[in-house]
Amino acid sequence: MIRSRGRSMVLTRQAKGATPAVSVTLTGFPRTYRPEEIQGGVQANDQQVEILNDEIAAAGWPVPPGNPDRLVIDGRTSTVKGARPIYDGPALIGWSIWVSG
Repeated sequence: MIRSRGRSMVLTRQAKGATPAVSVTLTGFPRTYRPEEIQGGVQANDQQVEILNDEIAAAGWPVPPGNPDRLVIDGRTSTVKGARPIYDGPALIGWSIWVSG
């Protein structure tokens, strides 16, 4: 579903000290949170974005995605608040990312 219905987006980890910024263009599937999911710090404009691990692994992205990484979807920049891994058996296949902003 992510590859067939997803949208292009850019995930960026900001430069830190001598470590340069790193970006990867990937395909993800964003959705807004349902009203019953808005709790524990989740705001009404936050989104959940599903991405595949193979794209960030191929780019050498330093996992996991997390705060203060940035995700740009359709020209709109959001801050990554957290991410949880998605497994198929023992294989890491993706990330469910919580973004705000």
